Amino acid sequence: MNYNTAVQPQPTSTQIEMAKRLEFALSTRNLDLVESAVSEAYSALHEIYVPTLIALAEAPWHQRHEDVVHALQILRSPKAISALEQATFSRHEYLAYDNNYALARKCTWALADIGTREAHGALTRIAECSDPTIAAYAKKRLDNWQREVHRKGHG
Repeated sequence: MNYNTAVQPQPTSTQIEMAKRLEFALSTRNLDLVESAVSEAYSALHEIYVPTLIALAEAPWHQRHEDVVHALQILRSPKAISALEQATFSRHEYLAYDNNYALARKCTWALADIGTREAHGALTRIAECSDPTIAAYAKKRLDNWQREVHRKGHG
């Protein structure tokens, strides 16, 4: 994973088109389009996708939450903090088999990689939750906050 936090250049025409595809998939609630648009977005992630990725992180009707959260982790946008905190506690029927809460774990990593005071605060609140597994994920990220400073997008 690239931890370079350089400011991204203006989006390319391909990235703008991809942003439109993500928005269309979201607005039509088309599961197949979400599947393909999220997959294709990985080829050229850009901050232009953040608002739509946030909306997809909050949307209960698709099955790509882990990929959406991972994309937000890579982009490290502070705009995603609230959505990631909420997604940590979201429950989706398609993930009912997962007693280890992989989505919650990915959310805590994404928050840690954003690296702002607000992200730290979100992790602190998560660490105080009543679910010991989820709380432990957040506590680990908080415990490793300084050791992982090279990963953080915003200090």
